[in-house]
Order: sequence, then structure tokens, then C-alpha cells
Amino acid sequence: MSKKVYQIVTDRIVEALDNGVVPWAKPWQGGYSLPYNMFSMEPDKGRFYRGVNVPLLWMSGHSDPRWMTFSQANKAGFKIKKGEKSSPIVFWKFIEKKDDSGNVTQTIPLLRYFRVYNAQQVEGVPDLPTFPEVDASVNFENCQALIDTYGVNVVHGFNRACYKPTEDEVNMPNPGQFKDVESYWATMLHEAIHSTGHKSRLNRNINISNATDYAFEELVAEMGSAFLCAQMGIERDDLTANHASYIAGWKDVLRNDPSAFMKAAKLAKVASEYLLDFTGASGYTGGTKEAA
Repeated sequence: MSKKVYQIVTDRIVEALDNGVVPWAKPWQGGYSLPYNMFSMEPDKGRFYRGVNVPLLWMSGHSDPRWMTFSQANKAGFKIKKGEKSSPIVFWKFIEKKDDSGNVTQTIPLLRYFRVYNAQQVEGVPDLPTFPEVDASVNFENCQALIDTYGVNVVHGFNRACYKPTEDEVNMPNPGQFKDVESYWATMLHEAIHSTGHKSRLNRNINISNATDYAFEELVAEMGSAFLCAQMGIERDDLTANHASYIAGWKDVLRNDPSAFMKAAKLAKVASEYLLDFTGASGYTGGTKEAA
């Protein structure tokens, strides 16, 4: 079953990339960012879908963050609109094997999936409450606070953005070279995700020696940056993600290893949450629990 789920996820992601859609890019401006289950999640308490489920639901194109299963909709007296298609989300189910004394001797992880519908696909769902107007400058200040507290060395004045593992240093163009402040911070957060892989932090394979490893790490950084931008309220412009060479490399990785996208999403989730732990700012939504 796990292999089937990996393939379902991979097929959806590759199909989106084939169509020029970057699945981990939020496809609308403003409003709510992170998806959640309408009946089991409380967004004001910071409980949202995480990891691979975020891009799987973002790529549907729906701007409403609320999702539900068919049975949840029926139980609430709602009705799925005719012709609407569901979206898959995944979860891990753990099977415990016990000995004759009842002691757990083995825990077997099983990857499963089920299907959900967005509130925009369902009749009878109450309107979303009006979300408050947000001062974007506060989110930029929160980003700066995150980087300052995190403490990685950032050096400006370069003609490209990159992270150098040997120096543990982020190199950036000057802020004025970016088309807007959102692009600057999206790029900074992308490089910050790379830096979490340093051996003194999350110890990820970032000393890239081949095209496959490079494409995989870029996938981690792209998704991690997207997660952070959603958390911090930054409207992200996916200029890097739309480069044909990147997309081709990602598709090669995914086709060669159907589990690669879920692995990358997990690493991106861990990296983004690692960085968020360094900020005491209140301008992000802060998901903390995996939704099912």
C-alpha cells in the first residue's frame, strides 16, 4: 500500500510540473495560507496540515483553507457539488505487534491516504470569517527577527544568492537589486533552509556532488521556503521554481524515486519548523500537528 501511495503522490506532482504548475506555490494572493480540516482542526490554535499535504492541497487552486471528507460533509448536512473531484492527503498508520504478554515488540509504519473536498466544492458551508488586514511590514520585521535570532552569517553584495556550507555563510545580492521586498525575503528564506542542513544543525546532505542530490536539496529548499513564507505572511514569487532546468531536474528525481517528494516534504517541514523555533514573532500562523 505504501508504494501505491508514493506513486499517487508522485504522479500528481509530476503532472502538475508537466503543466507548468509549481505545487508548493500558493496559487492565490492574500487571505488564509495553510489548509486545515474544517472539523478536526482549529486554525486559531495553530493546528494545520503539514508536510506533503500542504502542496497536495495547495495545487488544487482553492483559496478556502477548509477541507473535509465526504462523510464529514454528509454528517454536517452539506452536499458535495456535482462533478467535483476530491484531493488526496496522506497519513501514517502505525501497527503494533505484541507478544503473548501484551508487550509491544514491533511497530510497523504504514502509509495510507484518503480523499478530501475543499469548502468551495461543497454546498451549505458557511462563509469564512473576514480575515484581518495585515501590515506587511510587520511580517518583514518578523523575518528579520528570525534571521537575526537564528544567527547564520549573511553577507550582501554578491551577484547571486547561495549558501556556502564550508563557510556556513549565506551570500545575497543587495536588497535593492530585488524587484520587491517579498522577493528578497523569499530568497533569503530559501537560503536559510539550505543552511539548516549544516552538520552543526540538521546535518542534511548539502555538500552536493551530483545533479540528483542537487535537485533534491533544491526541492527541499523550495518547499521549505514556501512553508516559511506561508507561515510568515510573505507573498512569494516563484521565479526560481519556474526555471525549466529546475523543473526538469525535479521531475527526473521524482520519476526515479516515487518516495522522493514525500522525503523532501518531510525534510522541508523539519527545516522550516527548526527555523521558526528561533523567532518569538507573532506574525506567523505556526502549524504544530500533522492533520489526518
